[in-house]
Amino acid sequence: MNSFKTSQTRRGFFKTMAFLGLVTFVAPKAHAKGSKTQFKYQDTPKNGETCKECMFFEPDSNTCKIVEGNISPEGWCTLYRQDPNK
Repeated sequence: MNSFKTSQTRRGFFKTMAFLGLVTFVAPKAHAKGSKTQFKYQDTPKNGETCKECMFFEPDSNTCKIVEGNISPEGWCTLYRQDPNK
């Protein structure tokens, strides 16, 4: 009876380790940036909203934390969220 319990514990351990191993290969893809087309990016403001006021905009490099490529400070996309610090 005791060896049965030990083998169940070992199986659970190895299943968990296998799962965690797979997660490490999948997780980086979850952080990949999306395309400008995907988020309907445009180089002009929309209703007074601009990328330079968005919480995802990185002004030092004119990039976005979520959208790939060079981003105009005067641009806009569907991910726009007002930066609470601006």
